[in-house]
Amino acid sequence: MEKDVFICDDDKNIAEILGMIAEDVGASIAIETNSSLLFPRLKKCIPKLLIIDLWMPERSGEDIIRALRGEEVFQDLRILCISASIDGQQIARSAGADFYLAKPFDIYEVKALMNRVL
Repeated sequence: MEKDVFICDDDKNIAEILGMIAEDVGASIAIETNSSLLFPRLKKCIPKLLIIDLWMPERSGEDIIRALRGEEVFQDLRILCISASIDGQQIARSAGADFYLAKPFDIYEVKALMNRVL
């Protein structure tokens, strides 16, 4: 089943909050809290928007974004990277993320971005 928004964050609470925001704008969602399992799941179902944490224990968001941007099939995938890191925006942009939001993020800003992308 195709999903509009795929969320990957090792913090289950943040992933669930982002999922509720996505559902509130009418999007279908998928959530993965183990970043090492994300790539195989994305290959089965490419969403319109991937929301990914930059720093996760299994595989970093930076590494995943770079890998996704290296594959033709993911070229149209829009990526929102979120992080509490001071240099997160620079790292996310250099990896290939389309958008960046700092944690803690503003729910209305996330919702506005989803409405634009979806």
